[in-house]
Amino acid sequence: MEDNQLDLFAVQETIENIRRQIRYHDKKYYVDAQPEISDYEYDAMMRRLVELEQQYPEFLSPDSPTQRVSGEPLTHFETIVHDYPMLSIENTYSEGELREFDLRIRKATGEESLEYTAELKVDGVAISLIYENNKFVRAITRGDGMRGDDVTANVRTIKSLLLNCDDREFPSNLTLRGEIYLTRAVFDALNEQKKEQDVPLFANPRNAAAGTLKLLDPREVAKRNLELVVHGVANPRALDVSSHYDAFSKLESFGFKTNRPIFRCNGINEVLEAIEHGHQLRDKLPFDIDGMVIKVNSYDIAERLGSTAKSPRWAIAFKYPAQQVRTKIRDIVLQVGRTGILTPVAVLDPVFISGSTVSRASLYNKDEIEKKDIRIGDTVLVEKGGEIIPKVVSVLTDQRNGTEKIFVFPKKCPECGGNVVQLSGEVAVRCDSLSCGAQLKRRIEHFAARDAMNIEGLGTSLIDQMVNKMIVRDVADLYTLDYKEVAGLDRMAEKSAQNLFQAIETSKKNDLSRLITGLGIRHVGVQLADILADAYGDMDNLMNTTREELLKKKDEGIIKDIGDVVLETILSFFSRSENRTVIEKLRMAGVNFTSSAKHTVRVNPLTGKKIVLTGTLQNYTRDDASDIIKKMGGLVSSSVSKATDYIVAGDNPGSKLQKGNMLGIKILTENEFIMMINE
Repeated sequence: MEDNQLDLFAVQETIENIRRQIRYHDKKYYVDAQPEISDYEYDAMMRRLVELEQQYPEFLSPDSPTQRVSGEPLTHFETIVHDYPMLSIENTYSEGELREFDLRIRKATGEESLEYTAELKVDGVAISLIYENNKFVRAITRGDGMRGDDVTANVRTIKSLLLNCDDREFPSNLTLRGEIYLTRAVFDALNEQKKEQDVPLFANPRNAAAGTLKLLDPREVAKRNLELVVHGVANPRALDVSSHYDAFSKLESFGFKTNRPIFRCNGINEVLEAIEHGHQLRDKLPFDIDGMVIKVNSYDIAERLGSTAKSPRWAIAFKYPAQQVRTKIRDIVLQVGRTGILTPVAVLDPVFISGSTVSRASLYNKDEIEKKDIRIGDTVLVEKGGEIIPKVVSVLTDQRNGTEKIFVFPKKCPECGGNVVQLSGEVAVRCDSLSCGAQLKRRIEHFAARDAMNIEGLGTSLIDQMVNKMIVRDVADLYTLDYKEVAGLDRMAEKSAQNLFQAIETSKKNDLSRLITGLGIRHVGVQLADILADAYGDMDNLMNTTREELLKKKDEGIIKDIGDVVLETILSFFSRSENRTVIEKLRMAGVNFTSSAKHTVRVNPLTGKKIVLTGTLQNYTRDDASDIIKKMGGLVSSSVSKATDYIVAGDNPGSKLQKGNMLGIKILTENEFIMMINE
């Protein structure tokens, strides 16, 4: 018995020794980029460890290198409250605003000069990493800043993630902040695979990283080769260091991959030099950055400065201007949205901008085309608005040769042949046919989206087939699909059909708020859907509400930030017989119509707000800004009145600003507007 016990001790020591060696070589390869052994030698160590853990399962540990990918696929992501809120950092776009930040900090602290750090703003997904007793235990997404999704199983697959540290100085409890991203090379390889599979491509590396992190199968995540860098400490006193710069060195000594290079800057002028250095590095890096993050280096001073409800006062992000590239418009086509709006899209000669190849750019609406005099065949400058959405900045009219063609909006819908109308006071051109297949496709996409009914596997290609073959005539038909009919569609295998039907069945149990979001009521987004679900409790109460009841709930503060236009939109939606028919079909299919609990409503500062734009904005066209406001539930007005909530004032504002000042209306600078929408 004693000999057996000794043998087990020897086995355990052997296992731990192999794990230590693998951790060491993981750091040399994935963190330091200085491998010391061949792949064959590494694989041999890993195989030996797997064999021993299988033979002696009592010594299997969650932090073992063999457990980066393990277990069955997840069914959902659990929501976890952050121990330390993940605040968002204010953005700035100019040297002047950066100097104002420095002046404000120095006044608040009484310091003549401050030491800052400047580091690359990696364009990825923010993550919180939690360590207890020297071991990695949890990874949580930012979410709304107060709570996020538990994506531990997926983050564990990242090879540069430190799972365990034997250093005696490692804190017993440590919460880190990091960024998960994809290199451009990996991103391009993923999109090549998608091309071969004839499925929609990822828009950019950041979206691909975010989508990968939300996959329910960690084994699939592991194939995507996500990268991770650590850039902050939520509880810095646990490290026993006095500055952010020193924290980087301490974390690196433990084996973490940090966000290098990091510049230590004595005063704001050196910060500006670091920003310029980072800008020069931008195109040479293997991953995307969109600016530099500036932080007060001293933890003592940072603690004294504290934070607002939204952002730390001791940090600011300097965003680089969007990259502009010259290309040619080959055609202009129309896309029909779920509310019938016809959106013109420029088909471009493909160009590489800010980390991805762009071949299409939204032209927004008829007015945008006429204002910029955009023609088929024009040479144009294109950039990504906010580093995400491609847009045509300007037309190079001196490049015209007379072959360019003026685009004329059709009188009939290009999808269904229905009448095209433009209502008085609206810039939008719409198809007014309720039977338009293109609108139905977009409504189904919206209904199945993650923030709505979250039906995994119901992609664009599958929806197109279902609508084209008249398998689905409204969103309720998703719950009465014929299995054999769906399994027989193009690119649908048995397993895919099973997963889809399981996802549809699971969606029946969703809370009422998700169903309200999925119905696609104009101006009713996720936040207002949460409010309505809490206020009414079940679908019947909401569906049969009256104007008087809505106004009463508004006056009582039960329904906040809802304007007259949104109120009328809700009443109009539920008054239409075709909508009530769809809702009744959903009831018969067994979809949940009740709200199970009070929601923590995500605050959207634009919901229901009436906003006027004046002057020239530097980062958005007037239509860009209007679209953003509308998508966030706000209302854009062309005139100033007592009912106006905000005026967004750009360069050279007109009489609207003067009138707003006279009426005491809140005036927002462009930077304040950007901060508001980034919340």
